[in-house]
Amino acid sequence: MPSQRTHVTIEQPFELRLCLLGHGWIALSPHRFDEATERWHTVLRLGSKVVDATVNQHNQQALRVALAAKTKLSASELATARQQLRHMMRLDDDLSAFYAMCKPDPQRNWIAKRGAGRLLRSATVFEDLMKLLFTTNTTWTSTEHMTRNLVAAIGSKAPSGTRAFPTAKQCLRDEDFYRDVVRCGYRAGAAMALAESFATGELTNATFLTPQPTDELWQRLCSLRGFGPYAAGQAMRLCGHYDRLAIDSWCRATLQEMEARKKPPADKTIERRYAKMAPFQGLAMWCDLTASWHVDD
Repeated sequence: MPSQRTHVTIEQPFELRLCLLGHGWIALSPHRFDEATERWHTVLRLGSKVVDATVNQHNQQALRVALAAKTKLSASELATARQQLRHMMRLDDDLSAFYAMCKPDPQRNWIAKRGAGRLLRSATVFEDLMKLLFTTNTTWTSTEHMTRNLVAAIGSKAPSGTRAFPTAKQCLRDEDFYRDVVRCGYRAGAAMALAESFATGELTNATFLTPQPTDELWQRLCSLRGFGPYAAGQAMRLCGHYDRLAIDSWCRATLQEMEARKKPPADKTIERRYAKMAPFQGLAMWCDLTASWHVDD
């Protein structure tokens, strides 16, 4: 049966490319960015339906979304698709205070001018946390492979044959699956625990996305098996809390190069440097680290 195609528009002054290429999530399944057409291809879950979604920049004020499903999508399903995409692209995040801080700074005024800092996230916190788990103590290539293996093995198929990121219930698998199929090594136990916590309802999106003190969210994230300060710091940004620095060897090396230092700066030095950007220290640091990805666009 041919898929049913529907087009919707999301009205928003926004640079799609800036969001998608702001960090590495766009390279992880089920996402794909077509450089030639500048279209973002992904898979959404709309209740029981799994659909292909293609998003492109319609004009400076709007995004165009093409949805392909096995059956015609209802008005409520289209609304769910819009809501999911707005969440993933951070379209409702209020970053006006951050932009006000960046605007008078010659090195950061590009952030305010272009509306940077809306980093792509997943439709669910579970997906974001599982992907973050796959980034710990490994190379980016291995992160891509682990994510691809998980999606290919148990993700539900969209009409195109592309698979969605699996739900927590679908991820309730034994250790052999995670070690031999996903090939995530020692992370297997942490992946199993994460899936069980979300599948049973012990953890939900609301656990992490409901407004709460930063320290409270930090403790929740650090209590997750396999999550140290770096992974928790990255998760904080994806949950809309920007006052924690997620510092790893790449961050230190990049700052060393940016500042023409003989050796990487100490973490305390980095913390002092970004203290003036509170409560957006983590977002300011990330935009500084990745400025070269965007300033020449």
